Amino acid sequence: MTLTRSVPLPWLASLAVIATCSLSSAARAETLTAEQAVGRAASQNPSLRAALLEATAARQAVAAEQGARKPTLSATVTGQYTEAFGSGEAGLTRSGSTTVAANAALQYTTDVGTGLEVGASTDTSWRSGARSPDLNGTGPTYTAQAYVSARQPLLRGAGTDAVLAPVVQAEASAVAAERERDLAASQTALDVLDAYWELWYAEQAIGVQEQALAAAQRQLNDAKARAETLGTGTRVDVLQFSTSAGSIADALSQARATRAARAIALGRSLGMDPGRAASLSPTGAPPSLGALPATDALTRAARERSQELAAMRADLEALRARVSSAEDADQIRLDVFTTASVGTLWADDGLSGLSLPGGRPAFSVLGGLDLELPFGGGRAPADAARARTQLAAAEARYQARAEAIAAEITSLRVTLEAAADQVALATETARLAGELAEAERQRLLLGTSTSADVVKAEQTRREAELRKLRAVVTALTSRFQLDHATGALLDRFASVLPRRSS
Repeated sequence: MTLTRSVPLPWLASLAVIATCSLSSAARAETLTAEQAVGRAASQNPSLRAALLEATAARQAVAAEQGARKPTLSATVTGQYTEAFGSGEAGLTRSGSTTVAANAALQYTTDVGTGLEVGASTDTSWRSGARSPDLNGTGPTYTAQAYVSARQPLLRGAGTDAVLAPVVQAEASAVAAERERDLAASQTALDVLDAYWELWYAEQAIGVQEQALAAAQRQLNDAKARAETLGTGTRVDVLQFSTSAGSIADALSQARATRAARAIALGRSLGMDPGRAASLSPTGAPPSLGALPATDALTRAARERSQELAAMRADLEALRARVSSAEDADQIRLDVFTTASVGTLWADDGLSGLSLPGGRPAFSVLGGLDLELPFGGGRAPADAARARTQLAAAEARYQARAEAIAAEITSLRVTLEAAADQVALATETARLAGELAEAERQRLLLGTSTSADVVKAEQTRREAELRKLRAVVTALTSRFQLDHATGALLDRFASVLPRRSS
């Protein structure tokens, strides 16, 4: 009796490795829904975190500009002692004077450019003498003054456009940063959803290949039994089914590699390292996103709610404020100013105590015009011309982007309509392919079909199932892209994404 040893085919060894890896991955799998994936990205995605910090910094810049508009108080206190030599009847004398002074002023610039200053000052001084027998020390002298001054620009620096330009620019920049934050949040959600459903497709594809491999294995075993035991089959059938099973095992191996790559891509969007991301696994079925709006409604929604266009509009406001500021700097400086003050002096003559000269304080009023005209125009005209040109360029870019988004929305809607048809067709095709494969298997059992026909029918069924899954994912991701372009994606995930700007 001759003993024979069955040598396993290469794909059987691969199948054993695949099964082992499958069990190991299932034990470590971390399942999450699409909403959970988007929520995790909202808290861990580095790009989104950078956009959030930039929006916060822009608001802090607004606070800084508003703080610069607050009144400022300045105050000083000084003390001084001075000695001087002089000559008199007694010869050379030395005298000293001591002064202590203090002043305080409050400055403020109004929204129309009027510079106001209110201040008060006081000082006390007294003299002392030495080496002069007839020089008696005089009593202290006290002075006090209060004043109010105002300066109003008539050309350059006049009006709210010039004075509030830094605040307006900061506000516009903050709005632009917040819109950029919203755009980053929407883009992050789109990237996560694309990666999530691509991973879902990869896992579903593994399921299709595993089912096909199991069916091929059963057919191979049946063919072996018919050929070796019952004698109703041929070796050709065994080879045909064995080759098919090997091809499916290879496709399954590739599907698992693709699934690992998709998991890592999703993990990158979630801010995870590749080692941890490999265990991610999607759960649930693709959601229904409702009816598709009309093209006109989508275009209007994009103009009104698109985060990208809103950010560009805010940038335009900042550029307009910059143009106003540059055109103001291009004017002649002509200011009118006035100062009114009142001062008093009390002197102690050593006899009657403190006295006020003339019995009343002294008054002073000063006014005039201040003109500044650079020769040759300076750099201001060129700066103003450049600001206007940059504004015109930004307006052209906005118009071009708005038209591009409108075209993109129209194209996406057409794609979605086609995707919906493809889903319906692919579903029906998969159903028919399944019925055909089952019919071919029954015919093979009756001897009216060949193994090649069965393998071909099974391959057609497998490809139809994969096309159906691909059509579902394409329709879903295309709808998310449309929602992103129209600004609706943030609304879908408002509960897990950062709060959008009003």
